[in-house]
Amino acid sequence: MKNKFLIYILIFISIIYFSSCKTDVKEKINEKDFNLTQSETENIDKIIMSDKAGNIITLEKENEKWIINSKYPVWERQIKYTLGVMKDIRIKSSVSEQKTKFVLQNIATKGVKVEIFEKEQKIKSYYIGGNTSNHHGTYMIMDKAKNAYVMHIPDRHPGILNPKYGIEGIYVNETVWREPITINISPEKISEVKVIDFINQEQSYTINIKNKTLADFGNNEILIDNRKYNEFASFFSNLHCGIYKSDLNPEDFILSKKIYITNNNRTDSLIVYDITKIQKTQKEYDSTVENLYAKWNNSDMVIIQKNIFNKVLITLDEIKE
Repeated sequence: MKNKFLIYILIFISIIYFSSCKTDVKEKINEKDFNLTQSETENIDKIIMSDKAGNIITLEKENEKWIINSKYPVWERQIKYTLGVMKDIRIKSSVSEQKTKFVLQNIATKGVKVEIFEKEQKIKSYYIGGNTSNHHGTYMIMDKAKNAYVMHIPDRHPGILNPKYGIEGIYVNETVWREPITINISPEKISEVKVIDFINQEQSYTINIKNKTLADFGNNEILIDNRKYNEFASFFSNLHCGIYKSDLNPEDFILSKKIYITNNNRTDSLIVYDITKIQKTQKEYDSTVENLYAKWNNSDMVIIQKNIFNKVLITLDEIKE
């Protein structure tokens, strides 16, 4: 009996021991396993990114289309690019002993967490930190790992990865991921365009494409070459807006123009704003290209480039010329 009892005890201890070994193996972190395989890239259906300020974005694939935060279509170009980055990232080097403490503290206080899922199963989780001083790489660490690494994409410059993940500095922002607005109305469907100029009221006009008439602000008819009507209607094709600026208040800008395009028994609206004299001195509005701001059909504010939209912003005098 005593021998049997001892055997049972030994079996029980063995079960506990081997169970703990399995748990240890399961929980062991591969500290260098950052990049996705081609198969994983094709099959992932959810990505969650969260920053230390409490901002979270969730990208989910629904019927082959990506949605952000269950609200907006994701910019296809951005998601394809970032998925490619997730596949192509590689370890450039380990972190030197002198910098390890600084890098770990930086990631702990400012790092953006990236969680990648396939069919609700998390297949990858890591943090993206700051960049190396020479901007040839970005510090990253696998979730629950002890060691960080300098990551990059070989032969791609610049080497920093944050913007490639749609991260602005140390913050995630859903507007970076939203599908930009493209104004694309077939010329033959446009019957009338009404332009209200708030800077120079005398430059307001209504141009009827169907009836080939042009009237000024006082409803006086103006004769122009008939070919100009169809030409003007063609300007509303393939107008690409820039990124959303949901945090901006239209009342802080100068209302420039309201353009109403009647087409297919509906009327679309493009409301255009310019920056104020004070805003022109502020760094956030400084750009290498000349920008305006707009709302399309009551959308959030978006950036538009003058060199793209100038053709639909032409004045009455310019049409007459």
